[in-house]
Amino acid sequence: MEQDLLKKMLMVHKIQRHDFMNHLQVIYGYLQLGNLEKAKEYSLKAVESVKSYGQFSKIPLPLLQSFLLWFMTQIENSGAVFAFIFEGNWQEWQDVDLELTKLLRELLSSVQERLSANDLKCRLGFLENVADFSLVFIGREEDLNHLQEEKVTSQSLVVVYEKVSSEKLVVTIKPDKNI
Repeated sequence: MEQDLLKKMLMVHKIQRHDFMNHLQVIYGYLQLGNLEKAKEYSLKAVESVKSYGQFSKIPLPLLQSFLLWFMTQIENSGAVFAFIFEGNWQEWQDVDLELTKLLRELLSSVQERLSANDLKCRLGFLENVADFSLVFIGREEDLNHLQEEKVTSQSLVVVYEKVSSEKLVVTIKPDKNI
């Protein structure tokens, strides 16, 4: 898995480098045309794009950070709604980076197409005042049912699926205290 993530990170690096060079060329073009306002607007947009990727450096789990950064580059231009809350208690997750990454990879890969098609929206982060991870999926009932049927499991993590409504599914992940 580590080799696969390394390859994905190299791909992310190439994409980011290409995008950054493209941003510079567009800004330079606006400046050459004397369109300072457009250059300013575009440069602010470019800064926001770079900032969004920078948020991933807050994740102290290298495997998870690599996977989520790659995943975002895959769905970014599709208009998919995928939000990640970076703040939270990462301490309990230090020893299960590989297991958590495998689990999220399996879960998110199974819904990537539906996220990109905007059939499904997802928010990933920590539950309030708790060290548990949660994924909140919002979408059509049939997509949520399919996701619930594909249950992912883990040896060292507890995964709980809770259908809150016909259009909302919460998947909670927490370290298994019994191991």
